[in-house]
Amino acid sequence: MAREVVLMTPEQVEVRFELAGIGSRFIALLIDTLWQGLCILIPVVLLIAFGFVSTPSLSNFEGIMVFALFVLLIFVITNGYFLYFETTKNGQTPGKKAVGIRVILDSGHPVDFRAALIRNVMRLVDMLPSMYGVGIVSAFFSPQYRRLGDYVGGTMVVKVGRTADAMATRPQPAVESEAVYKQQQSLLPPEAMPLITSIDKEEYRTIRHFLDRRAELEIPVAQDLAVKIAKPVARKLQLDESQLGDATAFLQAVSQEWERRAIH
Repeated sequence: MAREVVLMTPEQVEVRFELAGIGSRFIALLIDTLWQGLCILIPVVLLIAFGFVSTPSLSNFEGIMVFALFVLLIFVITNGYFLYFETTKNGQTPGKKAVGIRVILDSGHPVDFRAALIRNVMRLVDMLPSMYGVGIVSAFFSPQYRRLGDYVGGTMVVKVGRTADAMATRPQPAVESEAVYKQQQSLLPPEAMPLITSIDKEEYRTIRHFLDRRAELEIPVAQDLAVKIAKPVARKLQLDESQLGDATAFLQAVSQEWERRAIH
Protein backbone atom coordinates (compact mmCIF):
# COMPACT_ATOMS: atom_id res chain seq x y z
CA MET A 1 0.00 0.00 0.00
CA ALA A 2 1.39 3.39 -1.03
CA ARG A 3 2.32 5.75 1.76
CA GLU A 4 2.03 9.50 1.61
CA VAL A 5 3.66 12.24 3.59
CA VAL A 6 1.83 15.52 4.07
CA LEU A 7 3.96 18.65 4.46
CA MET A 8 2.77 22.07 5.49
CA THR A 9 4.16 25.01 3.54
CA PRO A 10 4.93 28.32 5.27
CA GLU A 11 1.60 29.49 3.80
CA GLN A 12 -0.22 26.76 5.79
CA VAL A 13 -1.13 24.77 2.67
CA GLU A 14 -0.82 20.98 2.62
CA VAL A 15 1.39 19.43 -0.08
CA ARG A 16 1.35 15.65 -0.47
CA PHE A 17 4.18 13.40 -1.65
CA GLU A 18 3.99 9.68 -2.33
CA LEU A 19 6.93 7.98 -0.64
CA ALA A 20 9.30 5.68 -2.52
CA GLY A 21 9.28 2.20 -1.01
CA ILE A 22 12.22 -0.06 -0.20
CA GLY A 23 11.71 -2.04 -3.42
CA SER A 24 11.95 0.89 -5.81
CA ARG A 25 14.92 2.32 -3.92
CA PHE A 26 16.72 -1.03 -4.11
CA ILE A 27 16.14 -1.28 -7.87
CA ALA A 28 17.44 2.28 -8.30
CA LEU A 29 20.53 1.41 -6.24
CA LEU A 30 21.11 -1.71 -8.34
CA ILE A 31 20.96 0.33 -11.56
CA ASP A 32 23.30 2.97 -10.11
CA THR A 33 25.75 0.29 -8.97
CA LEU A 34 25.83 -1.16 -12.49
CA TRP A 35 26.34 2.34 -13.92
CA GLN A 36 29.23 3.00 -11.56
CA GLY A 37 30.82 -0.38 -12.23
CA LEU A 38 30.58 -0.34 -16.02
CA CYS A 39 31.13 3.35 -16.71
CA ILE A 40 33.51 4.42 -13.92
CA LEU A 41 35.03 1.78 -11.64
CA ILE A 42 36.06 -0.83 -14.23
CA PRO A 43 37.84 1.74 -16.47
CA VAL A 44 39.60 3.19 -13.41
CA VAL A 45 40.70 -0.24 -12.16
CA LEU A 46 41.99 -1.17 -15.63
CA LEU A 47 43.88 2.11 -15.85
CA ILE A 48 45.52 1.57 -12.45
CA ALA A 49 46.33 -2.05 -13.29
CA PHE A 50 48.00 -0.90 -16.50
CA GLY A 51 50.02 1.57 -14.45
CA PHE A 52 51.22 -1.22 -12.14
CA VAL A 53 52.27 -3.38 -15.07
CA SER A 54 54.23 -0.59 -16.71
CA THR A 55 55.87 0.57 -13.45
CA PRO A 56 59.02 -0.96 -11.91
CA SER A 57 58.67 -2.89 -8.65
CA LEU A 58 57.40 -0.79 -5.75
CA SER A 59 58.62 -0.94 -2.16
CA ASN A 60 56.26 -2.19 0.55
CA PHE A 61 55.61 1.39 1.71
CA GLU A 62 54.93 2.59 -1.82
CA GLY A 63 52.61 -0.35 -2.39
CA ILE A 64 50.65 0.48 0.78
CA MET A 65 50.37 4.14 -0.25
CA VAL A 66 49.16 3.24 -3.71
CA PHE A 67 46.58 0.86 -2.24
CA ALA A 68 45.39 3.55 0.23
CA LEU A 69 45.06 6.07 -2.59
CA PHE A 70 43.16 3.48 -4.63
CA VAL A 71 40.68 2.91 -1.78
CA LEU A 72 40.30 6.68 -1.35
CA LEU A 73 39.70 7.09 -5.08
CA ILE A 74 36.99 4.41 -5.05
CA PHE A 75 35.31 6.15 -2.10
CA VAL A 76 35.40 9.52 -3.87
CA ILE A 77 34.06 8.07 -7.11
CA THR A 78 31.21 6.08 -5.57
CA ASN A 79 30.06 8.86 -3.26
CA GLY A 80 30.78 11.61 -5.75
CA TYR A 81 28.51 9.86 -8.24
CA PHE A 82 25.49 10.16 -5.95
CA LEU A 83 26.45 13.65 -4.76
CA TYR A 84 26.82 14.99 -8.30
CA PHE A 85 23.56 13.64 -9.66
CA GLU A 86 21.44 14.40 -6.59
CA THR A 87 22.58 18.04 -6.42
CA THR A 88 22.54 18.80 -10.15
CA LYS A 89 19.79 16.58 -11.56
CA ASN A 90 16.76 17.40 -9.43
CA GLY A 91 17.62 14.80 -6.78
CA GLN A 92 17.80 11.99 -9.32
CA THR A 93 20.65 9.63 -10.14
CA PRO A 94 20.29 7.60 -13.37
CA GLY A 95 18.88 4.74 -11.27
CA LYS A 96 16.36 6.95 -9.46
CA LYS A 97 15.31 8.53 -12.73
CA ALA A 98 14.78 5.11 -14.29
CA VAL A 99 12.32 4.04 -11.56
CA GLY A 100 10.70 7.48 -11.12
CA ILE A 101 11.89 8.58 -7.68
CA ARG A 102 13.98 11.45 -6.35
CA VAL A 103 15.54 12.82 -3.18
CA ILE A 104 14.04 15.93 -1.54
CA LEU A 105 14.52 17.69 1.78
CA ASP A 106 12.10 16.64 4.50
CA SER A 107 10.69 20.18 4.25
CA GLY A 108 9.57 19.40 0.69
CA HIS A 109 12.20 21.63 -0.91
CA PRO A 110 14.71 20.37 -3.50
CA VAL A 111 17.75 18.66 -1.97
CA ASP A 112 20.77 20.94 -1.51
CA PHE A 113 24.51 20.20 -1.51
CA ARG A 114 24.85 20.01 2.28
CA ALA A 115 22.02 17.48 2.70
CA ALA A 116 23.20 15.38 -0.25
CA LEU A 117 26.76 15.36 1.10
CA ILE A 118 25.66 14.23 4.57
CA ARG A 119 23.30 11.49 3.34
CA ASN A 120 25.98 10.09 1.05
CA VAL A 121 28.79 10.16 3.61
CA MET A 122 26.40 8.30 5.94
CA ARG A 123 26.06 5.68 3.20
CA LEU A 124 29.19 4.07 4.71
CA VAL A 125 27.22 3.41 7.91
CA ASP A 126 24.08 2.31 6.06
CA MET A 127 26.14 -0.29 4.18
CA LEU A 128 27.20 -2.03 7.41
CA PRO A 129 27.63 -4.88 8.15
CA SER A 130 27.14 -5.71 4.45
CA MET A 131 24.59 -5.26 1.65
CA TYR A 132 23.13 -2.10 3.25
CA GLY A 133 22.09 -3.98 6.38
CA VAL A 134 21.75 -0.87 8.57
CA GLY A 135 20.02 1.07 5.80
CA ILE A 136 17.48 -1.67 5.08
CA VAL A 137 16.60 -2.12 8.75
CA SER A 138 16.27 1.65 9.23
CA ALA A 139 14.04 2.01 6.14
CA PHE A 140 11.93 -1.00 7.15
CA PHE A 141 11.04 0.45 10.55
CA SER A 142 10.78 4.07 9.37
CA PRO A 143 7.26 5.37 8.59
CA GLN A 144 8.84 7.33 5.71
CA TYR A 145 11.19 4.54 4.49
CA ARG A 146 14.18 6.63 5.52
CA ARG A 147 17.59 5.08 5.91
CA LEU A 148 19.99 6.45 8.52
CA GLY A 149 21.56 8.81 5.99
CA ASP A 150 18.14 10.33 5.30
CA TYR A 151 17.56 11.02 8.98
CA VAL A 152 20.94 12.67 9.47
CA GLY A 153 20.79 14.59 6.18
CA GLY A 154 17.17 15.67 6.62
CA THR A 155 16.03 14.05 3.38
CA MET A 156 13.51 11.55 2.08
CA VAL A 157 12.87 9.80 -1.22
CA VAL A 158 9.57 10.31 -3.03
CA LYS A 159 7.95 9.19 -6.25
CA VAL A 160 7.86 11.54 -9.21
CA GLY A 161 4.91 11.68 -11.62
CA ARG A 162 5.28 12.02 -15.35
CA THR A 163 4.28 15.66 -15.23
CA ALA A 164 6.96 16.45 -12.69
CA ASP A 165 9.54 14.50 -14.68
CA ALA A 166 8.70 16.44 -17.81
CA MET A 167 8.99 19.73 -15.99
CA ALA A 168 12.26 18.76 -14.32
CA THR A 169 13.90 17.74 -17.59
CA ARG A 170 12.31 20.32 -19.87
CA PRO A 171 15.01 22.67 -21.17
CA GLN A 172 14.55 26.23 -20.04
CA PRO A 173 15.53 29.12 -22.32
CA ALA A 174 18.71 30.80 -21.11
CA VAL A 175 17.35 34.24 -21.87
CA GLU A 176 13.73 35.21 -22.30
CA SER A 177 12.88 37.29 -25.34
CA GLU A 178 12.66 41.00 -24.68
CA ALA A 179 8.92 41.04 -25.40
CA VAL A 180 8.20 38.18 -22.97
CA TYR A 181 10.41 39.75 -20.32
CA LYS A 182 8.66 43.14 -20.58
CA GLN A 183 5.25 41.47 -20.49
CA GLN A 184 6.09 39.61 -17.27
CA GLN A 185 7.71 42.61 -15.63
CA SER A 186 4.63 44.74 -16.37
CA LEU A 187 3.11 42.90 -13.40
CA LEU A 188 5.71 44.57 -11.16
CA PRO A 189 5.37 48.36 -10.79
CA PRO A 190 8.67 50.29 -11.03
CA GLU A 191 8.50 51.20 -7.34
CA ALA A 192 8.44 47.50 -6.43
CA MET A 193 11.60 46.61 -8.35
CA PRO A 194 14.14 47.83 -5.74
CA LEU A 195 12.26 45.90 -3.04
CA ILE A 196 12.85 42.55 -4.79
CA THR A 197 16.04 42.23 -2.75
CA SER A 198 13.92 42.13 0.44
CA ILE A 199 12.76 38.64 -0.61
CA ASP A 200 15.17 36.23 1.06
CA LYS A 201 16.49 32.98 -0.37
CA GLU A 202 14.02 30.79 1.52
CA GLU A 203 11.05 32.80 0.24
CA TYR A 204 12.43 32.59 -3.30
CA ARG A 205 12.80 28.81 -2.96
CA THR A 206 9.15 28.57 -1.86
CA ILE A 207 8.08 30.53 -4.95
CA ARG A 208 10.30 28.50 -7.26
CA HIS A 209 9.18 25.21 -5.73
CA PHE A 210 5.54 26.11 -6.33
CA LEU A 211 6.18 27.20 -9.92
CA ASP A 212 8.06 23.97 -10.65
CA ARG A 213 5.36 21.73 -9.14
CA ARG A 214 2.13 23.57 -9.92
CA ALA A 215 1.31 21.31 -12.88
CA GLU A 216 1.07 18.38 -10.45
CA LEU A 217 -1.78 20.06 -8.55
CA GLU A 218 -5.43 20.35 -9.39
CA ILE A 219 -6.12 23.74 -10.98
CA PRO A 220 -8.25 25.12 -8.08
CA VAL A 221 -5.64 23.95 -5.55
CA ALA A 222 -2.80 25.50 -7.57
CA GLN A 223 -4.68 28.79 -7.91
CA ASP A 224 -5.45 28.91 -4.20
CA LEU A 225 -1.85 28.11 -3.29
CA ALA A 226 -0.55 30.76 -5.70
CA VAL A 227 -2.69 33.42 -4.01
CA LYS A 228 -1.57 32.38 -0.54
CA ILE A 229 2.09 32.54 -1.56
CA ALA A 230 1.68 35.78 -3.51
CA LYS A 231 -0.02 37.81 -0.77
CA PRO A 232 2.91 37.99 1.69
CA VAL A 233 5.26 38.60 -1.25
CA ALA A 234 3.09 41.50 -2.39
CA ARG A 235 3.15 42.97 1.11
CA LYS A 236 6.95 42.82 1.09
CA LEU A 237 6.94 44.68 -2.22
CA GLN A 238 4.47 47.20 -0.74
CA LEU A 239 1.81 46.32 -3.30
CA ASP A 240 -1.95 46.25 -2.83
CA GLU A 241 -3.03 42.59 -2.52
CA SER A 242 -6.33 43.34 -4.24
CA GLN A 243 -4.45 44.27 -7.44
CA LEU A 244 -2.48 41.04 -7.80
CA GLY A 245 -4.48 39.75 -10.76
CA ASP A 246 -3.04 36.42 -11.92
CA ALA A 247 -1.13 35.31 -8.82
CA THR A 248 0.85 32.65 -10.70
CA ALA A 249 1.99 35.15 -13.34
CA PHE A 250 2.90 37.58 -10.57
CA LEU A 251 5.04 34.94 -8.84
CA GLN A 252 6.68 34.07 -12.16
CA ALA A 253 7.59 37.72 -12.66
CA VAL A 254 8.94 38.02 -9.11
CA SER A 255 10.97 34.83 -9.54
CA GLN A 256 12.47 35.99 -12.82
CA GLU A 257 13.39 39.42 -11.47
CA TRP A 258 14.88 37.87 -8.30
CA GLU A 259 17.00 35.52 -10.43
CA ARG A 260 18.10 38.35 -12.72
CA ARG A 261 19.26 40.46 -9.78
CA ALA A 262 20.94 37.46 -8.12
CA ILE A 263 22.95 36.78 -11.28
CA HIS A 264 23.96 40.38 -11.72
